Amino acid sequence: MSRPAPTPSPLPTRLYLGAACFLAGAAMMVIEICAFRLLAPIFGNSVYTWTALIGVILIAFSAGGFLGGRLVDKHAHLGLLGFLLGGSALLTFLIPPLHLGFGQSFSSSGMIGGSVMLSLFLFAIPGALLGAVSPAAVRLYSLTQKDTHVGAAAGTISMLGSLGSFVGTFLSGFVLLSHFGVRSIFLGCGVLLVILALVAFFLNKSTKKAGILAVLAPIIAGFSSQANEQPGKDVLFVKESFYHRIEISETGVSPHKQRLLRLDSTPEGAMNPDDGSLVMDYQHYWRLPLLKDQPKIDSALFIGAGAFGMPEALSREFPEAKVDVAEIDPEVIEVGKKFFKLADHPRVNAHAGDARRFLNEQTNQKWDLIFGDAYAGVRSIPSHLVTKEFFQLIADHLTPEGTFVMNAISAAKGERAELLSGLLATLRTVFPHVEAFAVHGAPTMSQNIIILASRQDWKPLLTDRFYANGTWQNRVTRSYLASNQLPLNGSVFTDDFNPVDRIIAKGLLEE
Repeated sequence: MSRPAPTPSPLPTRLYLGAACFLAGAAMMVIEICAFRLLAPIFGNSVYTWTALIGVILIAFSAGGFLGGRLVDKHAHLGLLGFLLGGSALLTFLIPPLHLGFGQSFSSSGMIGGSVMLSLFLFAIPGALLGAVSPAAVRLYSLTQKDTHVGAAAGTISMLGSLGSFVGTFLSGFVLLSHFGVRSIFLGCGVLLVILALVAFFLNKSTKKAGILAVLAPIIAGFSSQANEQPGKDVLFVKESFYHRIEISETGVSPHKQRLLRLDSTPEGAMNPDDGSLVMDYQHYWRLPLLKDQPKIDSALFIGAGAFGMPEALSREFPEAKVDVAEIDPEVIEVGKKFFKLADHPRVNAHAGDARRFLNEQTNQKWDLIFGDAYAGVRSIPSHLVTKEFFQLIADHLTPEGTFVMNAISAAKGERAELLSGLLATLRTVFPHVEAFAVHGAPTMSQNIIILASRQDWKPLLTDRFYANGTWQNRVTRSYLASNQLPLNGSVFTDDFNPVDRIIAKGLLEE
């Protein structure tokens, strides 16, 4: 082991080391949480994406801990921290342009392989460098006390690093992602790490190294800030919200225009912007309750806004009806007002927030129709919205003759029908009558499956009546799945046991 280099006066060194570990821990957690927003548009909001990302970060931190301990035994001076923090800063600046240039090329490696390899490509080295900061800081902190309080040094540095990680987690989740774009956040983290590195060099009297970093950092940061994604020619609007990457595109010419809402990589709804008519097949199934004799809907709730096409269509057909929409992303509501005619429908009331919480708050409200269409990216249903307890909450908020209609992505038969079998089994614990419709495609292929749940028997309306060809009634009833066409023996999803994330991820792997 080399002789330790002379250190600056102990108190400023200890203060710097504590601040550096605290802020480096915060920066690492901000990078990790924001990293998911880069991976989600490519691989979806699945449990596999989070698993790949967290696993790679933990491996990088472990490797960094080993590296930092070995390096500080050979180079026990603050200049080492300058190199670690400066290197991680420059690589953090490069994460957005590297993702933009190479991210899509990893999609061909599949859900697991692609997300793991992209995480390694983008985050392994900066994660390892930041992971090396803590063990190096422990040794340097101990040297300020002549190695007489090694345990106290390790405890202090560990505490401050953990507190920084806590602050970074809360800061990114509650503040940064709500007010800044992901690329801006990465640039901000890089700037913070550059400042920490410069302070380390100056304390170590390494002014030449500080000068090199001061020149390199603005150049690389400037390059990163210019590397913006170029939207396609049909794209009208792109924005990163707290929950999604929102994209609005438009194709066709009047009177056959189609305006599409895409969240991350998934189409979530569409309409004809000229007249508000629906253009996606599954959207027409909100009309299922209208198969009744003399149908009337006085109130309706849509869980998940999509492009607001369905609630607006209902409001046009029943102008006096009170229509509520529970949409978790406030930016989707703003997009609805600007691009999807929401402002033209004063009886459609959009509420920003989680649907389950919204229902819990509406203690006395009941609706004639509740339509569930909540997704979080690529075929990912929020797990707390598909449990027995949630469906009981739905039933409690329906009028006596009210109907619950739900859109799911599943196959009707075969290995990919596990999600549908679970949803049917769960709904049947709450509703006496549950029916299903395959919107399009072969029964063994994943597609939109519409599920209808009610306290009334719907089979006579679906099987015993004649509906003329070309009518919407004929289109929806032709897609009806008889009981012998449905999967059996599904698991009941509860708040305690809910494998829906595993089921959806498995289905994506099989495609």
